[in-house]
Amino acid sequence: MNSILFTLVYKNEEVQVQTSKNRYYSLMGLISDYLGISGFGLCSGMGSCGTCLVTIDGVRELACAISIDDELANTRIVVQEIVR
Repeated sequence: MNSILFTLVYKNEEVQVQTSKNRYYSLMGLISDYLGISGFGLCSGMGSCGTCLVTIDGVRELACAISIDDELANTRIVVQEIVR
């Protein structure tokens, strides 16, 4: 198994994540499993709702469009709070 390690941050709480490349289709799925945020990824990965917005080392991205691969290794991913 080729492990990828990174940090998820949500509401100022950090979670260290270790996973493999083929375990999740996208970062959105991983975040949903690890954090269980209500309303996160409402459009199921179509990139149209914006509820999966994250900041990866200072760059804003939609988690549904991010693959779990070596580019995520050692990054700090801040999950944006959903404003309702």
